Amino acid sequence: MAQTEKKRGLPPKIAAMKARKRQKLDNPTATMASLAPKPGKRSRIVRPDDLQWKEVAMPDRLDDFEGFFGLEEIDDVEVIRDTKTGNVSFAPVDKSMKSTSDAVGEVKAKTGEDKIKTGEKKVKSGKPKVKAGKAEGGDGNNVDHDGNDSEEWLGLSDGEGIAEQVPVEFPSKNQQKSAKRKDMEPRPAKPPSAPQRNAFESLQDENLDDSSDDKDVTAWSSLNLSRETLASLSRMKFSQPTPIQYSAIPEILAGHDVIGKASTGSGKTLAFGIPIFEHYLASPRRVAGTSKDAAQQKPPLALILSPTRELAHQITTHLNSLCVGMDLEGPSIVTLTGGLSLQKQQRLLSSADIVIGTPGRLWEVISSGHGLVNLFKQIQFLVVDEADRLLSEGHFKEVEEILNVLEREDDEGGSEVQPISDNKQRQTLIFSATFQKSLQQKLAGKGKKGGDIMDQQESMEYLLKKLNFREEKPKFIDVNPISQMTSGLQEGMIECGSTEKDLYLYALILYHPKNRTLIFTNSISAVRRLTPFLQNLGLPALGLHSQMAQKARLRSIERFTAQPGSILVATDVAARGLDIPGVQLILHYHLPRAADTYVHRSGRTARGDASGSSILICAPEEVAGVRRLVAKVHARSNSDASKNKSTYFMRSLDIDRRLVARLKRRAVLAKTLADITIAKEKHNTEDDWLRNAAEELGVDYDSEEFEANAKGRGGRGSGRKKKEREARAMSKGEIHSLKAELKGLLSQRVNVGVSEKYLTSGGVDVDALLKGEAKGDFLGRVEGLGFEPNNPV
Repeated sequence: MAQTEKKRGLPPKIAAMKARKRQKLDNPTATMASLAPKPGKRSRIVRPDDLQWKEVAMPDRLDDFEGFFGLEEIDDVEVIRDTKTGNVSFAPVDKSMKSTSDAVGEVKAKTGEDKIKTGEKKVKSGKPKVKAGKAEGGDGNNVDHDGNDSEEWLGLSDGEGIAEQVPVEFPSKNQQKSAKRKDMEPRPAKPPSAPQRNAFESLQDENLDDSSDDKDVTAWSSLNLSRETLASLSRMKFSQPTPIQYSAIPEILAGHDVIGKASTGSGKTLAFGIPIFEHYLASPRRVAGTSKDAAQQKPPLALILSPTRELAHQITTHLNSLCVGMDLEGPSIVTLTGGLSLQKQQRLLSSADIVIGTPGRLWEVISSGHGLVNLFKQIQFLVVDEADRLLSEGHFKEVEEILNVLEREDDEGGSEVQPISDNKQRQTLIFSATFQKSLQQKLAGKGKKGGDIMDQQESMEYLLKKLNFREEKPKFIDVNPISQMTSGLQEGMIECGSTEKDLYLYALILYHPKNRTLIFTNSISAVRRLTPFLQNLGLPALGLHSQMAQKARLRSIERFTAQPGSILVATDVAARGLDIPGVQLILHYHLPRAADTYVHRSGRTARGDASGSSILICAPEEVAGVRRLVAKVHARSNSDASKNKSTYFMRSLDIDRRLVARLKRRAVLAKTLADITIAKEKHNTEDDWLRNAAEELGVDYDSEEFEANAKGRGGRGSGRKKKEREARAMSKGEIHSLKAELKGLLSQRVNVGVSEKYLTSGGVDVDALLKGEAKGDFLGRVEGLGFEPNNPV
């Protein structure tokens, strides 16, 4: 019989650990008691009335809270409930007692300091040692920022007596083997160069340091601007001020209220941005020694109101460009627009120097904040950009609410408000390209014939009713008292049938190849339809309307600005204020509803000294509206009208009808494919909505049965719905067939009156065709539209 083996005992430490674990499982009550709070961490139980209550700050919303005033709250109180009686008692927590986790953290911190000091001593001795395991606080991999694992830099502060950083080179595996035979000493390596963010960073730095490309800004010297502002203007390549800047900046710096009227693209943003920037440089917050916390407690310096989100972000970009490359810290600029994080904007607002916002989001932030109303009452500049749009009747109710809040002050009792009689602190700056009431009238209305321009007195009366200026008579600056349009703009119109607008739109784009084009419509549905229509024709079209997400809107503008020859299809949300360089063609797919809209639409091109074209595509029934529009926009003042009785006539552009006929098949195929895509997307959206509604009602939803019952119904929109059903019913094979046919047509040049077999017959410039200089996609000579300089206006 074999001898039984004696069971081997566990080590003492492992046996003790298992015993403690067994004790916890056998006696859970003792375990819970050990986790209970230790005595002494809270003081004696007190009554609720004896606690240190503090009043809750209500938001600045000027509404009735239905009696919820006087709320109080308290922190650091432990609520204790007796399990037997159910009574609740309160005990304030003693903050002087530290928790176990805090004590452990301090011990770890001290241990880490000791280890760091020990490491410093080793480096001081000149014998650095490297272990194979993980380094303290590292990830176990000796990899530097550049991804190299050959050497590691031990960063040591100068405060501990270390003169500089000491690099240590680690030996490779072969070197480690040879180190057994030969004593190897760690040798210092050459300091690595600072990592670059990208491959072209060095070139960018050279361009910034190179002052040879800076513009001469001596023309700005008469405005008495600071050295920092002149340096920024030189970097921005602004050699001389525009007329509105030359006239408005001195008046604003002198402390006057200013009403500025100038054509689009004349530099109105910097006209009020430079004085605000100058005031910021001279403000006490720029003095050395002021703490950051003290600066954050100050109210914003300026509040700028903008009608659209895109214009607000553009103003932010222009003002930030003044601070690029400065040695001093620039102002903190916060943009408050919809579509972005409200919480983040509220957080940034606490340290803002300049606030730029749209009325809706600005009112939402002010009314839901704590103490923001009092801060905004202390601003020194109130700027209303595109004032005719913001102050017009029925457009922005939030603007009136914001202005009313800024003009009120609390009584001593704090319950009532009264208007401020004389605000000696805030300057009010108003800028726009149009202030005429007649331009804001609908074209369908009769209105006054000719639409005379309001003179200075009428404009002042109009604005004094809307705003409370500091001065009784603000400075009125009008640098274009006669013409509403810029001098480099060419205007014209194309007459076509109401069902042929898509065809003529495509033809006009082909007449202007590789031009940055902006197409305006009056509806969001037109933007959603025209964008895929142009994309199917191989054109780089982008969409922009108010129902898009804000990030998508910004992305469309960025791509339109960056890509030469791109096309932007937009509603009037892009009509005001946007300064997109290189826009050469404006196409009005729909007739503008008011004359001032036409002025601002056309102002997206021919900005500054550049030239551009603005073309209206109108149906026969819209010709009368175009005539009224032209009469209002190009109306002369009363004094000039007495001298010159001539009437302005907009030229009709002559487009080659043969060319339009050859493009018709392309347009039909592209429109059919766009309608199919839109119909399917719309059906999926409606189907999801109906299915969700049926689930909420607890009924079954069958889309086929629903459509079968709806087919027999007539009425408004029945024809459109029938076309949508036919478009959705097309198979994939039919869709691929349409795409293949369209692709084949797009691969060929448009034949205009010549034979492709005999190119040398005289209708084609073969040399230009071989060099790639032939005009666009046309094969043959194509006459212009009539925009030549020799044609009379």
